[in-house]
Amino acid sequence: MTTFFPYLEPMRKGKAFLLLAPLTLFLVLMTSGAHAQKIITFDAPNSGQGAGQGTEATGINLEGTITGNVTDNNFGTHGFVRTANGRFTNFDAPGADPILGCTCPSSINDLGVIAGNTADTNGVSHGFLRTPEGQFAIFDDTQAPAGTGAGQGTTPVGITDFGVIAGNYVDGNYVGHGFVRTAAGKITTFDPPGSTYTSVWSINNFGQVAGVFYDTNNVGHGFVRSAGGKITTFDPPGAVGGDAGTYNAFVNDFGVIAGSYYAAKNDAEFGYLRWFAGQFTKFEAPKASSAEFFGTELAAINLESTTTGWVFTKGVEVEGNMEFVAQAFVRDANGNATTFIVPGQITTPNPYLYGSAGAAINAVGVVAGRLHDANLVAHAFLRIP
Repeated sequence: MTTFFPYLEPMRKGKAFLLLAPLTLFLVLMTSGAHAQKIITFDAPNSGQGAGQGTEATGINLEGTITGNVTDNNFGTHGFVRTANGRFTNFDAPGADPILGCTCPSSINDLGVIAGNTADTNGVSHGFLRTPEGQFAIFDDTQAPAGTGAGQGTTPVGITDFGVIAGNYVDGNYVGHGFVRTAAGKITTFDPPGSTYTSVWSINNFGQVAGVFYDTNNVGHGFVRSAGGKITTFDPPGAVGGDAGTYNAFVNDFGVIAGSYYAAKNDAEFGYLRWFAGQFTKFEAPKASSAEFFGTELAAINLESTTTGWVFTKGVEVEGNMEFVAQAFVRDANGNATTFIVPGQITTPNPYLYGSAGAAINAVGVVAGRLHDANLVAHAFLRIP
């Protein structure tokens, strides 16, 4: 079924202004005087207070509206949206089973439109789009049908300011593929050449999609797909040859890609920036561990190429196993990085790798994410630079 949302039409006509607005606001704020970091923690209504329950933020837009999921005391998982002034709305997408499945938002655009996935009673994922007025569109890939078994289905990961959605679908053989869905509801599926499993991570306002694919040796490689369908693959220097290779990729509106990769030398995890011309910058967040499969993991990049994510700090050995704690970080395009502890987060190394993590960052550098406390309850936070 084709679904069209009329509120997108003014955006098409004002495309240039819309794309420049975040940068303009950023420059205004930067010239209005420096201010200290401020961290606010919060819970959505009906947030559970037991281990494995609570509130997690997954997306933030220019206005500071945040979306995410909230798990209640019955382990039912619902979506939420929080305005910049702290007003909450919890919601369930049609067909979602909160207990056996979830309503799981992944992204919110600057008009407040949310994309994410639902999981039904059979554990099958379906894509959803929710307007600021609370209207839903539910969709599934139809060009190359997604599977109908548990762990299969359609999962959006990002939505542009023009209503274009990108994401993943898992077919009946549990093989992942990428898709792009236009605002009018047309879906195009794709896989980079040589892919045995494709994983999309983001889309920018120009329709560029970034992600990774795995080859026959199960090594990950990065890719970026243009709005016209041209796919360019890449690997950060030192990534090829490891057990995992390139792990994720996020693209901003200037075509700068950020992500994480496992170094071939010791399989430690590093962050990278791939600039528009193809040059790479490798980095570690402060306090990063160099242990195998641990280190710096990215989750988002904004218009100014500032990134956020989390870092596994140096661990301790407990009964023969290494235990770590995760801390959120933010890093600007010039390499200035800050690892920070969110008030209330667990700060002792633990086998669950809990702590805090940045999940999303808007054009003016406000970070949204989650923390776990000592009781392993999740809470959301926002960090204002």
